[in-house]
Amino acid sequence: MTNFIVIRQSRTSDIAAINQVVRDAYLSNIFPAWLNALTKEITFQLVVVFSALMFIFMGVPLQYCFLAIPLVMFLLLIVVASAFLMKATELAYGKKPIQCWVAEAFEPYFSMEKPESQTYEIIPEYKIVTDSIDLTKCKKQIVGTVSVARFINVDNAAWLFRLAVNKRYQRKGVAHSLVRTVQAWCKDNRYYDLLLAVSECQDNARKLFMNTGFTIKQMYHKQIVGSAITLLMYQLECTITSTFK
Repeated sequence: MTNFIVIRQSRTSDIAAINQVVRDAYLSNIFPAWLNALTKEITFQLVVVFSALMFIFMGVPLQYCFLAIPLVMFLLLIVVASAFLMKATELAYGKKPIQCWVAEAFEPYFSMEKPESQTYEIIPEYKIVTDSIDLTKCKKQIVGTVSVARFINVDNAAWLFRLAVNKRYQRKGVAHSLVRTVQAWCKDNRYYDLLLAVSECQDNARKLFMNTGFTIKQMYHKQIVGSAITLLMYQLECTITSTFK
């Protein structure tokens, strides 16, 4: 039996599953962001400060002051993880989209194969009816999502956000199909520009967007923990050709 992933508009009953997919996807950036933070000058400064405090004020022998290195690394991990957790919560419950879509996987109930080793046919929801596809004997799971909101800084512009795909279903074209769905919706609804932002830790996402017609509009630094820990951000833009004359 063919496995399907159906791209459809979200429903109220999807909210919990959408939030889980977004949360898992966003928190997957913690480790890359932590590695990035370790290369910053602030990390070296913290190691020096902690070593000095241990040696001068706590009387720790000099050779043991090197313990400041793993201590600072651990503290940075906690700080970065906390910042990303708060951001994931903000994404899930903050900005309200004007439209949201989900990618829903349909698989045989008793399939023992892992999603990573299976192939899927990605289809829009209307094809279930037009092609008479029977999915009643399949288990289903929301594995991806994307949202769009109005971009208030530019007329007739939309903001793409909350693009997320379950790790087990990545590299199957799900994210690509979700982005194309947003672009088609913008085209039909007279939004002439589609914008979004990705961080330097999201190389694969940036490549995906560049392959779907986006270009870099500007770069800026986003504060994670004040000005001490920042991420380089890329604002990307895609010009939409409207279906209306």
